[in-house]
Parts: sequence; C-alpha cells; structure tokens
Amino acid sequence: MTNSNAWQAPGLNRRKIGDYVVTAIVDGIVAVPFDLLSGIGPDEAMSMTVAAGRPSSSAMTVSAYLIEGRDRTILVDGGGGGINGWGGRLHASLAAANVNPLAIDQILLTHAHPDHIGGLVGALPSAPQFPNAEIVMHDAEFVFWSDDANLNQAPVKPFFHAARAVFEAYGARRRTVSAGQVAPGIEIEHLPGHTPGHSGYRIDGGGASLLIWGDIVHYPDIQVSRPEVTIAFDADPQAAAETRRKMLERVSATGELVAGMHLNFPGFARLSKQGQSFEIRHEPWSAELI
Repeated sequence: MTNSNAWQAPGLNRRKIGDYVVTAIVDGIVAVPFDLLSGIGPDEAMSMTVAAGRPSSSAMTVSAYLIEGRDRTILVDGGGGGINGWGGRLHASLAAANVNPLAIDQILLTHAHPDHIGGLVGALPSAPQFPNAEIVMHDAEFVFWSDDANLNQAPVKPFFHAARAVFEAYGARRRTVSAGQVAPGIEIEHLPGHTPGHSGYRIDGGGASLLIWGDIVHYPDIQVSRPEVTIAFDADPQAAAETRRKMLERVSATGELVAGMHLNFPGFARLSKQGQSFEIRHEPWSAELI
C-alpha cells in the first residue's frame, strides 16, 4: 500500500474543453486483490504495476469528474461513499473545489457499481446527497439493475440493493437515454461489457474533445497493454475486452484526451499504439487550466 498521505490531498486537476471546465476529483481508493483479474496471474500483475513506477499495491484509484460551464454544474459518477472502505472523499474534494452539493444540477452515471454511486446517497438510502440533481444513465443500465431475475441469480446481491437505493432516492429526477446529447455539447456513448449499460460521456468544443470512458480500464498499467485482461466485476468479460480494445484503437488513432474513474491520478491521459501494443501517457497535473 502506498503512503496514506498520498491519498489525502483533494487532488483537483482541470482541463478546458470548449465551454466546459472539467475537474478530476479523487474520491480515494478501492483495495481489491489482483486475484480478481483473469488472463494474468497476481505476480505478473504486480510486476507490471511496479515496472510502471507505481506503488507495490493492487489498490486502484477511484475518481469522479466535475463539469462546469454553460450555466451547469455536472457530476460524472459519485465515488464509493466510503462503503466497504471504498473512496469516500468526494464531498471533501467538492468542498475544496468550492462546489456546494446543492449546486449540482445533473449527475451522469457511467454505470451503477457501488464505487460509482456510493457517494450519491446518505446514511438513509432514500436521502439523495445532491437533491437538486437530475440523474442520467443508459436505458440498459437501469433495466439491468431493476430486473428481479437478475437480482435473484446475482452472486453479489448488495450491488443490486445499492443501485436500487440510488434509483429510488432520485425518483422522478431520474432519466434514462440510449444515445445523443445528455447536456449541451455532451453525448453519451454506450460502451457495454463491464455492465450492460456501461457508458462514457464525450465532450466536444473549441477544437478539443474529451471522452470520460468510465471503467474501460481498472488497472491502466496492465489493461492498456493487455486489453484481454478482465476483472471479476465484468458482467460480460468477453464483451468488456472487445469494447476495451475498440476504444484503445480509437483513442490511440485520434489522439483524443481520455478520462476514467480508475486512471492513475491526475486523471487524464492520451494513448498511442506501437505495433500491436498500446501505451498510455498520463497528462501532467496542473491546478491551472490547460
């Protein structure tokens, strides 16, 4: 495990994309073992992590993204909320960014796993932490977690209970979509596999673009060069690997900026392709707009 002080700074890193300012916000970490990976052994996974200059740990970063502009204050995902020790620093980080939770008017969900929704409700599951926000997700995501047949056969039923608690808390302020704009200049992109409705959000403007790709990778130092490696949380591992390879091909060809909830901080990166292999280059940290 890395020095705990490394995780205590709110860690605000911003980029200007058209009319929007996008801020990467570190919610904390998720301590999961490399044993949950398929297609690679724990020892090799650790060796790849250390070789990339990372701490000798299987803990992964959990982030959310704040989008401000066009008279909107948008949050992409809600972190882990401290559930099972996952994350929990979202609200402190928003305070460090001088953002009042009441000012959040929209929440864009990449998917409804606990480390992405835990910070959206309070101790009482029916109490939304962002009461003025509309919550948006892909149609297939809402259908999947709302289906009792899926719940009954699920190996980890608390995941379903957590998702449903969020859906209920936001009630009439919940909207599902399948494609198109979810806010001016922001489009949803369906990226299925990790979950049926797993999605990214693309922002275009001013000659720049950013794709917030959710959980295309959980361990960037492993899965970028080895896209066939999957994780136990993938609902459809084969589809997740196929979607990952497609996205790596695309963003390495276009050079577009990417962001992801499990990218290493500072939370933005670009990819390139060398032969048949992909490489990731994390963007530098900056408190100033870039």
